[in-house]
Amino acid sequence: MQPHYITHYKLTISILLVFISCINPHITTAQVFNNDQYPASVKWRQINTENFQLIFPSEAEPQAQYLASKLDALSAQVSHTLNKRPRKISIILQNQTVESNGNVQLAPRRSEFFTTPPQQGDFQNWLYNLAIHELRHVVQFDKLTGYLRAPFFEQLALAIYGTNLPAWFFEGDAVVTETLLSPAGRGRLPSWEMPFRTNLLSGETYSYEKDYLGSLKSVTPGFYELGYFMTARMQREYGIGMVDSLMTRMAKLPIRPYNFSNSLKKSTGYNTRQWHRETREELTRLWEAQLVTNQPADYPTLPADGPGKPQSWLLPRMLPDGRIITLHQSAYQVPAIVLIDSAGHQRTVVKTGRQTTPHFSYAAGKVTWDELRRHGRYGKRTYSVINVYDMQTRSYRQLTRRSRYFAPALRPDGKQLAAVEVDGGNTVSIVLLDTERGTPVARFPSPDNILLQTPSFDETGTKVIATGIEQQGATLIELDVNTGSYRRLLEWQSQQLERPVYAQGQILFKAHYNGIDNIYALNLRDSTISQLTRARFGAFNPSYDSSTSTLWFNNYQIDGYRISHLAWSGKSGTPIENINDSHISYFKPLLTQSPAYRTADTPATPIRASEPYKGLKNLINFHSLSVDNGNFENLDNISPGIYWLSDDLLNTTQLRLGYQYDGNIRSSTYQASIAYQRFFPKFSLEYRNRGQVGTARISNGQQQQLVGLRWRENTATLAAEIPLVFYRLNQIITTGFNTATSYTQRYGLSEPEWQNRFIDRLRFPMHYQVYFNHYARRSALDLAPRWGQYLSATYRHFPFDGRIAGEHFSIRTAWYFPGLWRNHSLLARFNYQHGAGTYLYANDIPLVSGYDQLRPVPVDNTLLLSYRFPLAYPDWAIGPLAYIKRFRSGFFADFQNIKAGNAFSPRTFGVELRADMNLLRYYLPNFDIGVKLVYANEAGAAKRIFATYGIGYSY
Repeated sequence: MQPHYITHYKLTISILLVFISCINPHITTAQVFNNDQYPASVKWRQINTENFQLIFPSEAEPQAQYLASKLDALSAQVSHTLNKRPRKISIILQNQTVESNGNVQLAPRRSEFFTTPPQQGDFQNWLYNLAIHELRHVVQFDKLTGYLRAPFFEQLALAIYGTNLPAWFFEGDAVVTETLLSPAGRGRLPSWEMPFRTNLLSGETYSYEKDYLGSLKSVTPGFYELGYFMTARMQREYGIGMVDSLMTRMAKLPIRPYNFSNSLKKSTGYNTRQWHRETREELTRLWEAQLVTNQPADYPTLPADGPGKPQSWLLPRMLPDGRIITLHQSAYQVPAIVLIDSAGHQRTVVKTGRQTTPHFSYAAGKVTWDELRRHGRYGKRTYSVINVYDMQTRSYRQLTRRSRYFAPALRPDGKQLAAVEVDGGNTVSIVLLDTERGTPVARFPSPDNILLQTPSFDETGTKVIATGIEQQGATLIELDVNTGSYRRLLEWQSQQLERPVYAQGQILFKAHYNGIDNIYALNLRDSTISQLTRARFGAFNPSYDSSTSTLWFNNYQIDGYRISHLAWSGKSGTPIENINDSHISYFKPLLTQSPAYRTADTPATPIRASEPYKGLKNLINFHSLSVDNGNFENLDNISPGIYWLSDDLLNTTQLRLGYQYDGNIRSSTYQASIAYQRFFPKFSLEYRNRGQVGTARISNGQQQQLVGLRWRENTATLAAEIPLVFYRLNQIITTGFNTATSYTQRYGLSEPEWQNRFIDRLRFPMHYQVYFNHYARRSALDLAPRWGQYLSATYRHFPFDGRIAGEHFSIRTAWYFPGLWRNHSLLARFNYQHGAGTYLYANDIPLVSGYDQLRPVPVDNTLLLSYRFPLAYPDWAIGPLAYIKRFRSGFFADFQNIKAGNAFSPRTFGVELRADMNLLRYYLPNFDIGVKLVYANEAGAAKRIFATYGIGYSY
């Protein structure tokens, strides 16, 4: 039930990862930064002002002009309390995706606004609120590290920012700012604070680490919510200049250990853990008093399971046969639409894929819902498609493709559905679609382009009710399908109005007039509003069963959303005139402390001239010197040295100039590379000049001798890649093709007398790879996909060099199966390789555990079996060093060179113990650290039992 814009922040971990790679070579892969591309067909334009460069697709010109009229004034407002006017920054308007988000980053310096508004958020213009929040991050960056700039120091600035400021602080400060400088903001939403409030009122007072870093077994507030309350309290207690004072002190000595906590204690007398405790105790007192004022009622809940790991049953609706249909979300399982019978038994109807907002609709034996899809090649373009499931025939169909339809609602007869359409220019309409063919039947543009959310039909199928959002607030809007006319049923409300539905000639909806989210009814005859529920923590998602006169709704509990109901005939309820608003406006004392906070809107400016943005002219954008090459996809690729990095603003081109010194062979390497990723294939070209060492076995008559050789070589490598990704329900498919070739020229041989036997040219060896990966979406607690298959085939040879013979073929496979119990996983990997000539002893497949400590044997194939399972979810904090969320274990047995005549026995087997944790109280990355105890099952092994260690990370 939270807003869908979560600011992505990048934490540069170069020094930490280089340190880790030095102490341990057993590293797994991880993806750090999103490097997806926009489709090559996008026509980019730009608007330049004194303080901003707006880069946008041509169809997003209206949004660009809107922002151009607001940004200068908003920038002055958001920077006022930090006493720092930010430098000019490029803002990219991303209208190719259907997700609602935003980010600010350095290396390169830019911000990205995802322009599509959400189907569930606060009650104001999406772009206005997004601009305030993201501009505050821009000011934070410049306040702390603004003196470190391109072309050399942006990555250093990002590292200092990420290591000095906890995520809860910079996000909490941005939420405070968005709340104070707008008529809405998340600080005004009871639904947003609800998980934190529920925990404290239920007696769950978690540690600072658990509230901040999260948990796999409990619902925690998250760093946005926690940060809002902690930073707002700082400013209420010590004045609006408190954030400025903290960041000014940190900026003066950014290398101070525990800089933030140290500065906080210097200013307040409390460190971060103590400040968390003080904030938590204050909130508990305030929310306990609010609870007494509201006098909540208790309602029956189902399913009746007691508190457990987080799970929710959303959008409940009673079917004619008495069963409840609902959207189940759980830490144990992937989301699914399920049926619950009177005995509480649950049956899965269909498992769903990713959604921008949890949603489904039922009518006449059909179920429909929207689901996220992405362009196969260009990850920056996504779609929202409509799915339909027929419960009688148990058949599924994807009704639309490459569409931007949201929150579909079935007509009572099931023959048509209504959905909200938001196109690339943010033009909003309600579209009627035929449920058999998926073709549009009618389109009704929204009046004044008001954002419409979660439509629903009345009993006759002739009217549609939806939430309307504008800068003035929220309202309820009704569409007459027969005439195509809209009418507004309410004046603009400073309320988060959600999920309106028809019932007994009235409109049921969620609002928070009494300070807590509850279900209300709008009487269409006299336009009066009455409160129907008095939930303890929050009531949501109403539906009405006329046959039993029962109102069904979601009733929030400590571990998620349960289902409750009450009898309602259309007459009972408390008029809102008799209701006191008990919402605790944590931010209000700050409104009077600064002139900037008393200005809620910005003046309009004339239309600004726009011009084409020429990507080719902006490919080179050097921004940072770095100790690594910027490739975090594999820790094995981190090569300490000095690199100069260039990345263009649209993720099209990467340039790297680098120098390394290898102390092991006392030799330098010089490197230059470019990757161009605009077109369907990705292309990369790399040049290296490096020193090499080797040993040659020289035959001289009847004698042989080993000769140590040194030389240098120039190598140019050209590669092309076509990566593809597809979604379907809860299934994900990745596939692709890679090819590469190179040219190597060797010189400077240390033993010139062997020059005539030395191969000084390697002419265009070819490398090909094709891969296919299919797996089921994982739940939060799954250690691996329950079902999955991976196949990769690689071939290398020398087709253009007659002096060198050699080829190598390899196949790698992986097969995932569900384990014996929930969240367990069985993985079987079979791998095969065959080499000849130059590649005779090359290894290109996964090897048995502990291979480097075993007797060297040529490897033809391997079979690697592992069974993994969770052990415990301790949520342990080991001081400031580590916070452990989960222990897990497993067994493995690794076979090598399986063939007829060989005994089928593992070469190594053993057990492993691993832990998922956060280090040094950083929210990201999430680390996976563990040990394997390996038994060498062969005679003559140097060690029968030994340990290997591994560390991985993920974002």
